[in-house]
Amino acid sequence: MNLNTDYFSLFGLPVVFELDANALQPDWRALQQQHHPDRAPADDPVAQRQALQMTSHINAAYDTLRDPVRRARYLLELVGQGGDAERVSVMDTDFLMAQMELRESLEEAAAVHELDAIEAEAQDWLDALLREFPLDYVAQDWPEATDCLRKMQFMTRLLAEIREQRERLEDELDDF
Repeated sequence: MNLNTDYFSLFGLPVVFELDANALQPDWRALQQQHHPDRAPADDPVAQRQALQMTSHINAAYDTLRDPVRRARYLLELVGQGGDAERVSVMDTDFLMAQMELRESLEEAAAVHELDAIEAEAQDWLDALLREFPLDYVAQDWPEATDCLRKMQFMTRLLAEIREQRERLEDELDDF
């Protein structure tokens, strides 16, 4: 095993989008134990460096494979696609309008219960995109798969913003 081993091979998995992210943890722990720097000879700086690099590679693989959006981006990178997923904007007008409406609702939300509906709608969008991506990927429809990834990234960021807004509102309530 080396640093060029793709993340799926590292974990002995097929190169697919749909996988059980929870099942990764036992393999991750076993790989960490196997390659931990403490197992390398203390007087061998090359072996120590290699062990550190390998554990870093294992951690990056684990973090990527357990997150569906990062996993989708990685899958596209493996086939030479998706490099523009961060730089190119989504052109789907309906999606952009829905996202703008959700963002406006988020800006106007003054109570935690208002965030619940916004979060549910954003999560529904993300769930639908998570179902769409593997279909586009298997069909090797790279433009659609890349567009789907961009939309997943938008919704993931929006969900993070909703959670931040929820924390701010809850903190304000705690201050009373």
